[in-house]
Amino acid sequence: MNAAESTTTILIHLAGSVALLIWAVRLVRTGATRAFGPSLRQGLARFAGNRVSAMASGAVVTLILQSSTATTLLLSSFAGQALIGLPMAFAVLLGANVGTAIAAFLVSFELGWLWGACLSVGVVLYLANEAMNRARNIGRLIVGIGLILLSLAELKTASAPLAQSPVFRSVFEALASEPLLAIAITVAATWLTHS
Repeated sequence: MNAAESTTTILIHLAGSVALLIWAVRLVRTGATRAFGPSLRQGLARFAGNRVSAMASGAVVTLILQSSTATTLLLSSFAGQALIGLPMAFAVLLGANVGTAIAAFLVSFELGWLWGACLSVGVVLYLANEAMNRARNIGRLIVGIGLILLSLAELKTASAPLAQSPVFRSVFEALASEPLLAIAITVAATWLTHS
């Protein structure tokens, strides 16, 4: 951390990056739901015939919606209407968690160059379609993906100075010797940022 980057500046940069990430995930979810909502519901109901396809459908829907919570809510509405049995529902939930892991794996690649292309294509699609039709919502979805990639690049940039911070290292060393406190902080952070 150099003199030009105060702790406050770093924290503001981190907070802005996290806020952008949360907003981008919401854009993807909204765009996907509006563009493909009925198709997602039909596909999820149709592919819940056996456990393997149920798990695969849970993963695919979660990859599209960028939210295992949204997949779970969709699934609970099916279960409430007795459209899907409990064993298949568990398979879809497992698939939703696999989808979350796959999404995390995919964004771990160096895709910094892709955010500009996604934003450009998404904005053109969004603005070229006046009515709230499928193309406009696909544009919203693509803008959201671009913003996710941008926010991840910004998070990486914002957190880089923390690696050199002696205070940051001291905090993590202290947490290493206090596993219960580390678990409590992790649970709180997960709850605050769940999808």
